[in-house]
Amino acid sequence: MPDPSTWASYFRQHAQLQLGPEQRLPNGVAWRLVTDTHSTIAMPRLTWMRDRRRLRTANRLLEQIHGGEMQLDALNREANWRAAASFTPPFPSRDYIRNNPSFFQADVGLTLAGGRLMSLFSGGWYPSGGSSSPSFLRGLTFDLDAATVTHVSFCDARHYGRDGDTPRTYRFRYGSLLDLCDAADYRRFVSLVREIDDARPARHLPPEAVDRTKGCWRENPDQPLVREDQEYVLYLTFAGLAVHVADEQCPDERRPDNPVIVPYRRLAPLMLPGPWRDELLARP
Repeated sequence: MPDPSTWASYFRQHAQLQLGPEQRLPNGVAWRLVTDTHSTIAMPRLTWMRDRRRLRTANRLLEQIHGGEMQLDALNREANWRAAASFTPPFPSRDYIRNNPSFFQADVGLTLAGGRLMSLFSGGWYPSGGSSSPSFLRGLTFDLDAATVTHVSFCDARHYGRDGDTPRTYRFRYGSLLDLCDAADYRRFVSLVREIDDARPARHLPPEAVDRTKGCWRENPDQPLVREDQEYVLYLTFAGLAVHVADEQCPDERRPDNPVIVPYRRLAPLMLPGPWRDELLARP
């Protein structure tokens, strides 16, 4: 992503906006998707919340994120154009590259807002000349009192690659709510998510399924989809913590079997003390 200090100004200078229909969350908070028609990137905005100060903070942060993703799209288009320019003749055309988005959103929506916390999910893919396109999955959580934005952050740089024979690590932190850098805590978390996944009626697709856009499928039926050597995108919902499996065997959008929703009461033993825990456990 570009330098965050430039996101808001980039949005104000370049946004060409189209407003979507108003929607309401279970607690009455109203919101709509706002789409930049050039990049085609959509991001939520709140239209009504009882606490006006938090509403203004929420929309300011959402505007910044929107500007950052628009700027990333512009940088990607330029990089793709430069790559195409090395071919004679360029394929596809340079005009096509400059005038078409560098990635496509399949799903974006506000999943929780009200009180101190707000969350959203966004998913899609980058066009690729290969047999499969790289995924784009993002879960963001906003602390409207601290005016901060949080996502999963990995505990160990080894997550990002292999160093000789050192295995990749997947343990992570999640804002002020979870610190799963300890191997035992991480194992407890994965076991809880797998237990909930195994018990619910929404099943993952068998390997022979034809339409794999309907849910996650397991190439190896003996290997569970929820496991320790797997990335997860996290975001908050009214029913619990959404644990979204970030795997090429899953569609780039929310489906009945993905995410797995972990009720906050079940997650309580792993939560860090503080205002996030207090607010989430106070929910009915």
